Amino acid sequence: MTKLPFCFPRLVANMRDMSSAWEADVFENFKPVFNVSFVGTLELGRQDRGEPSPYAVKTEGNSTRLILARLEEDRVPRKYLRVDPQPNGTVTLTNLSPRVPLRLEQGPMVKPEGQITLPPPITLLIEQRAIRVQPTATSSDDLQSLPESTMAPFQSVSLSGNISSIVNKGEANVAGLVRWLQAAMGVLQSAAGDSEFYQRAARAVVDLVGLDSCRVLLREKGSWRLQALQTAPGVPRLSDGQQASRKILDKILAEKRTFWELPSANVTASLMGVKALVAAPILDRQGQVIGVLYGDRSSKADGLRPITQIEAMLVELLANGVAAGLARVEHEQAALRAQVQFEQYFTPRLSRRLSANPELLDGREEEVSVLFCDIRGFSRITERLGAKRTVNWTSDVLGVLSECVMREEGVLVDYVGDELMAMWGAPDQQPDHARRACRAAVDMLAQLPALNERWRAELSEPIRLGVGVNSGRAQVGNVGSHIKFKYGPRGTVVNLASRVEGANKFWKTSILITEQTRAGLDDSIATRRLGQVRVVNIAEPVTLHEVAPPASAQWPNLKQSYESALSHFEKKDFRQAARILGNLLPDYPNDGPAYVLMARAVQGIVEEPEKFDAVWNLPGK
Repeated sequence: MTKLPFCFPRLVANMRDMSSAWEADVFENFKPVFNVSFVGTLELGRQDRGEPSPYAVKTEGNSTRLILARLEEDRVPRKYLRVDPQPNGTVTLTNLSPRVPLRLEQGPMVKPEGQITLPPPITLLIEQRAIRVQPTATSSDDLQSLPESTMAPFQSVSLSGNISSIVNKGEANVAGLVRWLQAAMGVLQSAAGDSEFYQRAARAVVDLVGLDSCRVLLREKGSWRLQALQTAPGVPRLSDGQQASRKILDKILAEKRTFWELPSANVTASLMGVKALVAAPILDRQGQVIGVLYGDRSSKADGLRPITQIEAMLVELLANGVAAGLARVEHEQAALRAQVQFEQYFTPRLSRRLSANPELLDGREEEVSVLFCDIRGFSRITERLGAKRTVNWTSDVLGVLSECVMREEGVLVDYVGDELMAMWGAPDQQPDHARRACRAAVDMLAQLPALNERWRAELSEPIRLGVGVNSGRAQVGNVGSHIKFKYGPRGTVVNLASRVEGANKFWKTSILITEQTRAGLDDSIATRRLGQVRVVNIAEPVTLHEVAPPASAQWPNLKQSYESALSHFEKKDFRQAARILGNLLPDYPNDGPAYVLMARAVQGIVEEPEKFDAVWNLPGK
């Protein structure tokens, strides 16, 4: 059982007459989302089959069950924790899981099937949630308040002495003790994340506990390294090489507890140089020792004042504050790393949302649009440019194309050589995902004149692109691994989008989309239907549409004439289709689809119509 701090027995005694009602507040991402009151025991765990979703409450007699997580959140056990308030005002926590440890905001980790008893309030950390358990406040007609205003974070507190001078005045100086604790908290709050973090912690031990010196020692690769050193005014500064007690440090590593050393009583001036020592461990989130607050008090002319239990407990309190500050900094840095990582794929706005709510990245099925964009003639151009300039050129082109994706709030899924892959519709749902993808595709073509101007002298040919878009339901989530993150889609919708991009080579086009994508567009995106094809490894025919390139004023006439010829072609009226196309091509001599359809119409005339397949089997990818 965990020992209670020195001031808690009196507090607990005052709580025995309180109501037996308790409450648990649930927070997600630092925001309160649920409150439950209970009498008796409280059990927390994951939703079971047939049970309602979070945060449903089931009460039977003196037992209350709070469903804390969804069925698919398998990292939370179905029966995880039992909370048992005790008659003396403390709370016993029982880890019901045989495998998963239980984390507390402050205090040791509760091992699987382990148990601990603590005074309230207690804060539990379960995945993205924090649960605070405490007695329900009792009401009173006589409203009273503390004599001083509540302190704001980081507000400094003036003290008249260290902890020993306060405690020695007896129980009447409870207010002084509280102000001491507030001062200790303020020091550690102000230090969190600061370059002076460790030095301020050492100064807090000297100033607030009343020691002569304090060292912060960090554990690195099996040895101790001095990180900070602080001495009291008038005390000679210790040399950096002065050794700490190996005995105490080994005990801390082995038992992860605070230790202090009491030299024999009545040490006098004849033993100047004898020290009383205290050391408290600094633990990481996993409960491992990563450092030590190591303080001492030297013998003086009037003797050596030993380290008291209260002083040792307060050094431990400050060590806990250092650990909490380091954990907070680690969490903030991890969040920053995650945001930087996210911004490689997502817009800054979405990156901030995902950093705050990573559950948006959980795998699920969504309606999405997938875009592939390929740089044509890549191998030929790289031979001309050489390795170094190829890297610069590819980076420039893909950077510009990526900006087109970002402007339409898309996700950059991947780069594969000279090809870019993007997605719309997840992790944020976007009802207009097809329109966004097509606008991005048109924007990509609109950037080519500026790119060609930059690289004309070295390339000796214009940069050309092929873009394919397909829409449908896909499984989206982290398609990478825990080592390398990559958010994107999986499924047939992706394979077909890639094949559609490749079909541009056979149609002599730049932007092709499927019928599924066309169904999600409005009149703001100009398209024409090209016909049906079979792509490699997909047996079902696919209807393809071409998206009008930028600044195509003659598109309405081209669309009308081409689609009229296509209608006759699909009815196997090949001669009429050829006549329409024969009149069309002189006005549009560079229109690839018109040439393709003309060739197929001529083929239909030569072959027997009943044996001719109007669906074009594309010859490759």
